Amino acid sequence: MPGGRRMIGLLAKLAIRAGVPARAAKLVAWALVVLAIAGITAAAVAWIYGSGRTAGGDQVRAAGAEKRDQVLTEARGDERTAVDVARAIDARTARAEALTDAQLHSTIEEIRNAIDTVPPAPDGADLPAAPVDGVRDALNASIARANRAGEDPAAVR
Repeated sequence: MPGGRRMIGLLAKLAIRAGVPARAAKLVAWALVVLAIAGITAAAVAWIYGSGRTAGGDQVRAAGAEKRDQVLTEARGDERTAVDVARAIDARTARAEALTDAQLHSTIEEIRNAIDTVPPAPDGADLPAAPVDGVRDALNASIARANRAGEDPAAVR
């Protein structure tokens, strides 16, 4: 390698001019070559490490963004499910409340009708005997129906 010998010779001459003894000039020239090669190698390794680190960071960020998107999609689905369940519960509650209100009004009306069937007493006369059996039966039927309605709204008939 004639070019390499020429370079070593040139570096040795520069070392001699810098004050290095002639017998050590060639050794200094070789040391400079080794240091230059080591510096170039270190720079290449640093560049490769830096680019790999950047590429790795990009991969991690991309994977994180993908995972975040998956979690957001799942959370939105859960949110929609929760809204649907809340609406279903609201609708059921409204239906049960409507049935309860209807049964309550029906029971109140039946009790009023049972009480209204008692004939009024004529003026100045003693009160007639009340038809207790009919009123009692109507009230008991209303109470039984109300009890069944409290257990199951579909039981009201």
